[in-house]
Amino acid sequence: MDTYENIKTGMVLCDGERKGGYAFTCRGQVYTCKGCGNTGCRQAKEDACSKQAFSVTFQCLSCGAIGQQETATLDYTQTQAWLNPSEDAHAG
Repeated sequence: MDTYENIKTGMVLCDGERKGGYAFTCRGQVYTCKGCGNTGCRQAKEDACSKQAFSVTFQCLSCGAIGQQETATLDYTQTQAWLNPSEDAHAG
């Protein structure tokens, strides 16, 4: 069974600070707005992270676009291998 850390491998994680009494790094998944290029995490509440870029409904906090998020990844190939392990086994 995959652990939480293995699941997040290949994803860009937010290094912003959680607000509201949570004194730790956010580590939420990072998204980029296709409309304006704003980059940051998505939170359920406004102003929940120092690097928050999207609301819970994926509304960009910079330009107001909704549903224009794109997942930021470290390595497309690595992410695809995790999503499709059988394809990775046949590569090469």
